[in-house]
Amino acid sequence: MTAEAQSAPRSKGTQPKRRLRNFLLDPGFQLKYTGMVVGVTVLVTGAVGYWLGSEAYAYSQENSELLMTHAAGVSPELFEFLQEEAEAKDAEVLNSIILGISALVVTLALALGFTGIIVTHKVVGPAYKLKLLLGKIEEGNFAVRGGLRKGDELQDVGEAFKRMVSSLRERREEELAQLDEAIEAARSSETDEEVLRKLDALRERLEATLRG
Repeated sequence: MTAEAQSAPRSKGTQPKRRLRNFLLDPGFQLKYTGMVVGVTVLVTGAVGYWLGSEAYAYSQENSELLMTHAAGVSPELFEFLQEEAEAKDAEVLNSIILGISALVVTLALALGFTGIIVTHKVVGPAYKLKLLLGKIEEGNFAVRGGLRKGDELQDVGEAFKRMVSSLRERREEELAQLDEAIEAARSSETDEEVLRKLDALRERLEATLRG
């Protein structure tokens, strides 16, 4: 394969694959929250399943005992056969209950685990993006652009952040205007060139915060 082919841009129809790490922006919080939800669900489902399963198993045993009571007058061979069949039926019911409860618990745990990661991503994702933008503001870059995606949580926080950035930009523009007036006044009064150079350098730094 040629270098041109290797460096060719990805076609517009090709989308990057979603990976689990794309959703786990804050694994500590997301996995902790999801684990709590899954844990509570497993406990509640297991307890309810155990209660319902116990009732079903007890009902099966009652039927088996009733059958053996009615079979008291049959031959010993037939009685033993019926007893083995009843015990096998009870064991089958018990196995079905255990498998059913296990399948239900595992299915719910997986479904809620996946849902929990998706839901927390909608909170952690915007918080992560705002954290990055705040880092740029901290560095003195007031030219940050972009906002939260539609459907993300924390929309009110995102709007407040945009208003804050707009206010900072307006204040910086006012400071630049005042500095320009001060520089013009300094030039008119024949201020020392070294002082003027420092004022010009300060203006450049302030203006750079608006350009990004």
